[in-house]
Amino acid sequence: MSDDFRWDLGTPLEGDRAVAATSVELAGRHVALCVTGGIAAYRAPGLARALRRAGARVTAWATPAALKFVTPDALEWTTLQPLVAGLDGRAQHVETDDVDVWLVAPATYSTLNKVAVGIADNAVTTALASALGRVEDGDTRVLLAPTMHGSMVNSVLRASLTRLSTLGCTVIPPRGRDGKALLPEDPDLVAAVIAALQARAP
Repeated sequence: MSDDFRWDLGTPLEGDRAVAATSVELAGRHVALCVTGGIAAYRAPGLARALRRAGARVTAWATPAALKFVTPDALEWTTLQPLVAGLDGRAQHVETDDVDVWLVAPATYSTLNKVAVGIADNAVTTALASALGRVEDGDTRVLLAPTMHGSMVNSVLRASLTRLSTLGCTVIPPRGRDGKALLPEDPDLVAAVIAALQARAP
């Protein structure tokens, strides 16, 4: 039999959804990955795995618009957790005392402006309304990664980002290219989460 297709696939991990650890800097930490409805939402599964490689437990939250760009199965497969895409009698938006960091990536124009003025009309914006209360108490961190066409980086958005920063959120600058605010690379987003946790350490 030919050996042409006998590839070296490396050493198998313990389970099909396991990831190879790259660090333990997020070990014991719970990251809520909030995915909103921009095309960059397709990158969320890879970002979830990058966070897990650093040791984090990751739960994905998604807006209805986000699920046009990434599937629930992909988010659940890569996080190992049930997706939160709607709220019910379990009050998921307030049962989040163990979330260390809320990472909104991508953070769309719509979501950023809604959160800035207190609109809570889906699972993500409602959870972030609750998270802001915990930020005020120093119990969690909210990181925002704005991602959109450059024409939408206007005075309305800047005012909302200023307000959100005043409320204690951290804005992660986008990658600028081709007139667009692009989602940073996964290692940069993971580094931002780590830096946020180190900043709040006693």
